[in-house]
Amino acid sequence: MKHLIICREYPPAPGGGIGTYVVHIAQLLAEAGETVHVIGQLWKGAEKKVEEKLEGRLVIHRVHFEDGQAFTGKKSRSGSAEEKGLFESSFPPQYFSWQACLLAEKLIEEEGIDIVEAQEYEAPLYYLQLRRALGFGPKRHPPCIVHLHSPSEFIAQHNEWDICSPDILMARRLEEYSIAAADALLCPSRYLARQVEDHYGLKEDAVRVIPYPMGDSPALERDKNTWEQGAVCYVGRLERRKGIIEWIDAAVAVARNHPSTHFEFIGANILGTEEISGEEFVSRRIPDDLTSRFHFRGQQTRAALFQFLAKSRMAVVPSRWENFPNTCIEAMCTGLPVIASREGGMAEMVKDGRTGWLANHQGRDGLAQALRRALETPPMKIAEMGRCAESDVRQMCDNKKTIENQVNFRSRIVHKGAQHSVQVPVNLPWDKRSPSDGSARQASQDKNRKGIAIVVTCFNTGRFLEDCLRGIERQTRKPAMVIIVDDKSTEAQTLKVLHKVQQDGWRVVQKKNGDLQPVKNTGIEMALGFQPDILGFVFLRAEDLLQPGFIAACETVFERRPEVGIVSCWTQYYGTDDKVWVKPCPAFPYQWLSNEAAPFSAVRTEALDAAGGFRPAMGNGYDMWDLFNAVMAAGWVAVTVPEILGKHWVWNDSAAHASHVLRHGKMRRDILERFPELIAKDAKDIVFLSQSHAGYSTGDELFTHRKYLIVIQKILRSPIGRGFRVLRKMRNNGRLHAPGWVNNLFSRITG
Repeated sequence: MKHLIICREYPPAPGGGIGTYVVHIAQLLAEAGETVHVIGQLWKGAEKKVEEKLEGRLVIHRVHFEDGQAFTGKKSRSGSAEEKGLFESSFPPQYFSWQACLLAEKLIEEEGIDIVEAQEYEAPLYYLQLRRALGFGPKRHPPCIVHLHSPSEFIAQHNEWDICSPDILMARRLEEYSIAAADALLCPSRYLARQVEDHYGLKEDAVRVIPYPMGDSPALERDKNTWEQGAVCYVGRLERRKGIIEWIDAAVAVARNHPSTHFEFIGANILGTEEISGEEFVSRRIPDDLTSRFHFRGQQTRAALFQFLAKSRMAVVPSRWENFPNTCIEAMCTGLPVIASREGGMAEMVKDGRTGWLANHQGRDGLAQALRRALETPPMKIAEMGRCAESDVRQMCDNKKTIENQVNFRSRIVHKGAQHSVQVPVNLPWDKRSPSDGSARQASQDKNRKGIAIVVTCFNTGRFLEDCLRGIERQTRKPAMVIIVDDKSTEAQTLKVLHKVQQDGWRVVQKKNGDLQPVKNTGIEMALGFQPDILGFVFLRAEDLLQPGFIAACETVFERRPEVGIVSCWTQYYGTDDKVWVKPCPAFPYQWLSNEAAPFSAVRTEALDAAGGFRPAMGNGYDMWDLFNAVMAAGWVAVTVPEILGKHWVWNDSAAHASHVLRHGKMRRDILERFPELIAKDAKDIVFLSQSHAGYSTGDELFTHRKYLIVIQKILRSPIGRGFRVLRKMRNNGRLHAPGWVNNLFSRITG
C-alpha cells in the first residue's frame, strides 16, 4: 500500500507526542515494505521540500508554516489572498492544513496514494475532506483515517483556557467536522476512544484502538545507588493539563518526610500568564528550604532526556487528562516504574503495584498518596517493578505487532473504500445529533432543475453596476439568467447606467412607488416566470464582484450534494482594508449570533421555497441572514467552498454604522425571535458563545452592548430558564466579562 500521513509536528518541527508517533509509524511501515509519504512543516534543520529515506520508501514533503505553534502570536507573510487570509485568521494552523490539502491532492493523483492519515488536532485533513465532499479535487478517493490524539476542546478544558476564545472555537469546529467525516477512526488508548465516542455521539466501538509503537526507546542499566537515591523524574511540558501543578504540590507535601529524595523536571515551562512568568509561578509553590531538591532542566534533546532517565529510579505522569503518552512508554521502556494518575491511557500501561503506582483519586492528595507508597517501596522492589514495566510496555507496544495490526487495519479500510469522507456529515450544522442520525435533514427531490439565476439589486449604486455585470459575463459556466432589480433609484448616474445595460440586453425591473414587496422577491418571481425549473439563486448587490468560477462551483455542489441548501464561499472584503473572510461551514448555534454565510451565497430553489422567501421590512444585509437562518432551520445544510469566489463592498463610515445599528436593532431581535424553540435549545451555547468575538462581524462598542441585550432578552424569555441559570452562574464565578451596565442589571435581577 501507499500511505500518506499529514502531520505539522513531524520532527524537527516543534511538537509533542503526535510528531513522535508519526516518526515511528512512518519508519516502521517503510521498513516493513510499505511506501509512506509524509507532509510536514519546513523547519530549521529540515529545509528540503522533498526528502527521501529508506531507498525511496519513505518520502517526506515539507510546506511552509512559520508560526510553529497553534495558539500563539502570528507573523504576516506574502502569498495568495487565500493564504494570507488563513494565516491572519483566528486559527493560523489552517494555513498549514490548506497547503497540505493541495499537496495531498497532487500526491493522490501522481503517486497513487491508497490511504490518508492525520490526527484530529488542528484538523489537517479538514480541507481535503471538505473539498472532496463538495465535488472538488482528484477523482481518486483514498479513504481518510483520523487518528485521535488530543482534541483541542479537551486540551483547552484541562488547561483552563477559554473554550470560547476564537482560536479554540475554530479548532473545535474544524476538528468536529474532520472526526465526523473520517472513513475510520484510530486511537492508541481505550480511555480516549470511549471518551470521543460519547462526546461526539459516535456508535460504540466506532474507534479502533491500536497502541503506539515503542519506536527506538532503549533499555537502560541502573546501579544499586540509583535505585536507592535516584531522582523522581517528570518529563513533558510544564502545563496545567499535564497535572504539573498538582504534582509539584504533592511533591512538596511529601518531600520533608523523605529528605534524600530529589525531583527532576524535563520540559518547557508554559505555565506563564500575563501577570506572572512560568518560572515565578513554579518558584512560589516551592518553600525556600526545599528548592535545592527541585531541579527544572527546561527542554532537552532526546539524547539528554535518556541521560536524565538513566539517573532516575521512577518516573511520573500526573496528567489531569491524557491520551497515551509517549513519555510513559519511553520511561517504562528504559526500565522505570511510573507514578501516574488514572486520567488517561497510562492507566492502561501501568499495573498498580507491579509496574508502578496509580493515584486512587484525582489532584494533589491522590498523587501525594501514590508518591508516599512509591518512596516507601524497598529499592530492590522498585528495581523489580522497573523490569516488569519494561517487559509489559515492550509487549503492549511491540513494534512488529503494532505494524501488523496497523497494516491489517489499513488494508480493511482500503478494501471498504471511502464512505464518510465523500459525504457532508449529517451533524452539520451541529445540532446535537449523532453522525448516524440523518432524520432531520432535507434533500432535493427534483433532479431536473438546472442552472443558477442571478438577481442583482441596485439602489443608487450605478457606479458599481457595470463592474458587477462584467464579473457575471466572465463566469466559466454561464448563469441561467440575470435579473437586475432597481429599488426605486433616484440618482441620475444610476438611472443612466440602468438604461444603458438594458439597451445592452440585460433584463432590468424597476420597482414602482408603493410596491412594498422585498426587492429580491421581485427578482425571484420574474426569474421563475421565465424558467420554473431553476436549480438555485444568487443575490448580488451592485457592489459585489464574482470570480469567474463562482457559478460553476455552486452548481457543482448543488448537483453533487442534494442535501445542501446554501453554498457559501470565502470572500474578500474591499472598501476598507481588503480583509479576507475565511469561515467554516455555517452552523448553529454560531449562526444565531452572526451571519456566517457570504452575503452573495447561492440558495437552492427548493430551500428558498421552504424558507418562504424574503420577509418584508428586512434590509441592509439582515434579509440574507434571516433567509439563511430559515433555510438551515428547515433542515437544509449550508456549506462553504474553501476558495475566494467573490468580493463584497464594505462601507467605511463608522458614524453611519452606529446609526445603522441603532436603526435596525429590531431586525436583529426579529431574526432571533423567529425560531424560539431552536433558540431555546441552543440557549446554553449562545450564552457561552457570546463571550467570544469570533461570532461577530464588527467590534463596534455599541454593537457589543446590543449583543448582550439580545442574549439577555432571549434568556429571560426562556420557558425553562436554563440559559438564565447558566449566565447567572457565569457571573457569580467571574467568567462574564460584560459591560458594566450588564453586570449592574444582573446584580439587580439576581440580588
